[in-house]
This record gives sequence, structure tokens and C-alpha cells, in this order.
Amino acid sequence: MSKPQLLITGDDEGLKLSAEEYAEADFQPPCKYERAQRRIIVLPPPGHYHHVITNHFRKYLGAYELTRPDVVEFVFQESWLRVGDDTDRHPDITVYLLANSPGEEIPARVPDIIFEVVSPGRPAHDRDYIAKRNDYETAGVQEYVIVDRFEHRVTVLRRDGEKFVESTLRETDDYTSLLLPGLQIPLQGIV
Repeated sequence: MSKPQLLITGDDEGLKLSAEEYAEADFQPPCKYERAQRRIIVLPPPGHYHHVITNHFRKYLGAYELTRPDVVEFVFQESWLRVGDDTDRHPDITVYLLANSPGEEIPARVPDIIFEVVSPGRPAHDRDYIAKRNDYETAGVQEYVIVDRFEHRVTVLRRDGEKFVESTLRETDDYTSLLLPGLQIPLQGIV
């Protein structure tokens, strides 16, 4: 007899799950569900401005992916990254460069660049600026971009050896990356 499918709902905040249980579970919309230190984190569904900001970056990155197949293999929205055995994250946007992890599949394959758009509230702020920063640094992400409309800035964390080095962009700046030669994303009106 087969085991019934586990359904995770908004009431399951803090539920302890193994990596296998998490991978096999069903998740009740509209919330998003991540796992940190084996415990479920229930995230509210993204709001209007979250989608507007994510869409702005996705359009530029998608166009770049089409014109530079020699650089970018994939640009995904709502991807999945497993960090060790204890944590599963679902970044807003991920960029996978060509042949940087041949043979690895998601969620084991580490994105080269991750974009997160900060949601309202202190828990969301701390999750993006502290917890996810640590997770993505540990996983080996090359660049982590935090888009924060509440603080009117974009924080870019670029890998230098084992650690991230931080820089800040403002509304009058453009986002560029050494990993994506020629890409320029204007921040005017986004932050």
C-alpha cells in the first residue's frame, strides 16, 4: 500500500521535515514554502509590487539569455535550491551560466546568480539579508542580488573567495555583472 502524499499548508509553520519528505510533499497555494534547519517556513504569496519588480529583472535577464546563449544556459523564476540536507530555498529569480555545473540537476545544481525581492515586514527583511545570504554563500552562489524597494536600494553580494563582498546600488544606477558581460538593467522606478 502506498504512503499518502503529505500536504503542507499555511498552518504547518515550524513543521520538521527531512529533505526527502519536503521533496515529495504537496504544497497548498497560494503561500510559498521553504525549509530552513529542517523546519517549514510559510511565506505569504508575493504581492503586486513584488511581481512588478521581479518581472522587470526577468524581462532583461530573459532577453539576455536569448541573445547570449554562449553565456547563459537558464533563467528561472521561482527556482529551487537545496543547501545541505537541512535547507530548501525558492529564490525569486535564478541564473545558471553555461556549463558551470554539468550533469547536476535542480535542486542540487547551484545557480550562479540569485535575485530576491524583499517582501514587507521584519521577518522577510531578516530572511533575505541574513538567513538567505548565509545559505547562498554556503551553497557557492557567485552573486546574490537583494532588491529592496522599502530601503530604496539594491544590494549586490559578489563572491570573493569563500565570502561575499557587498556593494549598494541606488535608483539612479544600473545593475551590471561581470558574469553577464554587456547586460545593463536600469533601476529607475524599481527601487
